[in-house]
Amino acid sequence: MQQTIPLPPGYRAAEILAYHGRDPASLSERVTGTRIEKPFLVGGKPVLLSIDVAGDAAGLVVDHPLSEVDEAGTETMARRMLGLVTDPAAFEAHRAAALLVGARQGLRIPLTATVFEALCWAVIGQQINLNFAAALRREMIDLAGIRHAESGLVAHPGPAEVAAIDPAALAARRFSRAKARYLTGVAAAVAAGQPDLDALAEQEPAAIETALVALPGIGPWTARYVLLRGFGHADTAPIGDSGLATGLQRLHGLDRRPTPQEQEAAMLAFAPHRSLATVHLWASLADQARPSGTKSRKPVTRSILPPETVAKSVPPASAGPSPGASSQLKRKLDP
Repeated sequence: MQQTIPLPPGYRAAEILAYHGRDPASLSERVTGTRIEKPFLVGGKPVLLSIDVAGDAAGLVVDHPLSEVDEAGTETMARRMLGLVTDPAAFEAHRAAALLVGARQGLRIPLTATVFEALCWAVIGQQINLNFAAALRREMIDLAGIRHAESGLVAHPGPAEVAAIDPAALAARRFSRAKARYLTGVAAAVAAGQPDLDALAEQEPAAIETALVALPGIGPWTARYVLLRGFGHADTAPIGDSGLATGLQRLHGLDRRPTPQEQEAAMLAFAPHRSLATVHLWASLADQARPSGTKSRKPVTRSILPPETVAKSVPPASAGPSPGASSQLKRKLDP
């Protein structure tokens, strides 16, 4: 298979390549220059997708003949990975985006190759930093993935393969026992179609969040991360995320991090584009200076709505952390 996907004017390849290359030692993807290599399974056998992002187009090459159905699925996967699922223009025209976008005009949200990969990332990344999460992810892939001989890379395992991992084998590779149980348990549920991730993708975000948090080990932060990076939903924010809280603190010139309730209220200003706003806030953490015109202050600014507004405006499934889910807060996986 060889195919070309046109890229929009001003396409920002650097952030896309950085996202997919954020683990230089990754077993299941490799970024070299402007090329992303990603093995995936077709009929139980690994094939290699190469995406070369150059100029105004992305060239796709798969090292194995594919059926028309598989070619269409591969193009969809590539578009997800390239951040072409959503258009940033509508967000950048939003009245609340002006102070946030700055020099990052055209920033997009690269998605994981599949929703299940985002779910694995999110469960593995709970309460640990990115480097450790990436290391644990490599261990999972090494245990259950299938190697693509020519490239040396390993195809990410599917739900049935992850479900079949003995939790004790994960624990022997630095997983906590709880994390090992949650990961294999979630994979088993998905493998059994409870939930069916493809069918879930057609639902409203509140319904998706409700279905995900019903799984053991999944709380609001994990569900919203999967909504953002896996399902590619345009209007979600992983409330309680460490990077999101710090970004809002800097944006609004606060002398403390906003509480989860204040974060929820502040992010409402960016609806219906909260996902892109989240990615911009993550990206802003690399900025050395505060946004111009802001001062440190204790009270929240006028754009952070009062708690009663949040209660009236946010659907029950997105109304913040559920009782007992405080451990789902204070995350920072991959800004």
